[in-house]
Amino acid sequence: MILNEVLRLYPPVISLYQHTYKETRIGNIHLPAGVDLTLPMLLIHHDPELWGDDVEEFRPERFLGGVSRASKDQLALFPFGWSPRTCTGQNFAMLEAKMALAMILQNFEFNLSPSYVHAPHTVMILQPQHGAQIIIHQL
Repeated sequence: MILNEVLRLYPPVISLYQHTYKETRIGNIHLPAGVDLTLPMLLIHHDPELWGDDVEEFRPERFLGGVSRASKDQLALFPFGWSPRTCTGQNFAMLEAKMALAMILQNFEFNLSPSYVHAPHTVMILQPQHGAQIIIHQL
């Protein structure tokens, strides 16, 4: 739940881009060949109509019922893409993140430094503009 909420608030890639090479139909929308599409993942993941008025808050419990029930649209979370374009490394990335966090949290405690300034910034991927100043204490 925590990893899904982090990926909702701070997806590594902020938009997905596609190009139609042939005539395409998405629902009742007809797209001719040669159209460039942008799916603004960051905007969708922060849309209060999909996620509620607390959209900017870190609330992992919104995923208690699973990803498909966390928002008003079961497809509103797609940090690794969607459908045939889903990242092939999604399962490995999530498993790796869980294992790394479990190993680290067994030995260390983390606190944000008083000098930390929250400023997400995009340079190809979403990252902290001024870095993430963290104070680490060994347990």
